[in-house]
Amino acid sequence: MKKHMKRSTRQRINFYLFVSPWILGFCIFSILPMLTSLYYSFTKITVLGLGRRNPEWIGMGNYVAVFTDDNVFIRSIQNTFIFSFGRVFLGIIVALLVALLMNTKIPGKRIYRTLIYLPAIIPIVGSAILWKQLFSTDFSLFNYFLSIIGIPPVEWLSYDNAMGSIIFMSIWSGLGPTMIILLAALQNVPRELIEAAKVDGANTVIRFRHITIPMVSPTIVYLLVTGFISALQAYAEMDLLTGGGPGNVTTTMAMNVVFNAFDGRGMGYASAQAWVIFAIILVFSIFFFKIINKRAYYESGDGQ
Repeated sequence: MKKHMKRSTRQRINFYLFVSPWILGFCIFSILPMLTSLYYSFTKITVLGLGRRNPEWIGMGNYVAVFTDDNVFIRSIQNTFIFSFGRVFLGIIVALLVALLMNTKIPGKRIYRTLIYLPAIIPIVGSAILWKQLFSTDFSLFNYFLSIIGIPPVEWLSYDNAMGSIIFMSIWSGLGPTMIILLAALQNVPRELIEAAKVDGANTVIRFRHITIPMVSPTIVYLLVTGFISALQAYAEMDLLTGGGPGNVTTTMAMNVVFNAFDGRGMGYASAQAWVIFAIILVFSIFFFKIINKRAYYESGDGQ
């Protein structure tokens, strides 16, 4: 009995020793910065004043200003949700269509999968430089092909088209990983269900609607939730392509936080914005997951 207790104690000690580096790193690089930013959100402090011991305490002043005295931030919330819905919903639809094609017996599937996944390994800076050239009014490859069929050049990064262009680029860069995940889900659909439906006379559309979609719905829910969490924090695409312009039409919540932290109203105000974004993402993710997850099919239950 004593030997068993000693072995159990050693196992617990070993466990905590193994996980302690991660716990220490999580506390230092995640929990501590979060608590620090929460404190700063109630103060009036700039980047140059971060070393001060007693920054000016203003209570809820920053939070009140976020919603009453910052039209750009309110606009950035709208822009972020437009980008998120476009990127996630359209991205999953396109990826599902490509995954369905890759799940068929076509020659060269492995090559096509590699080519489709390739954009995902290109750094975002390199992708942005490439797409900025493609979207250029004077040297755009897209405009070149349009000119062949007699269509005048399009200003892809103008006020009316900038957000759509960035969504298109984002779908292109994220297509590969999303396609791979959906392809794995499609390959796990039981073949006996498909064959039974064929015997009963179900055509391709009916099989897709009543068998394929329900069976891959948990994967789609996962992609929706994680995709929205990522998209709601979008920053790099807009900053590199448009800098948030023209006319703040592509300014996102994350971009507004960075601007205020270093060039705008200060680190305290930016920290308050960051916590507002955290609350928005948390509430939206929980609500969205509850609504969407009810429509997902789980073999062991209803997903609750």
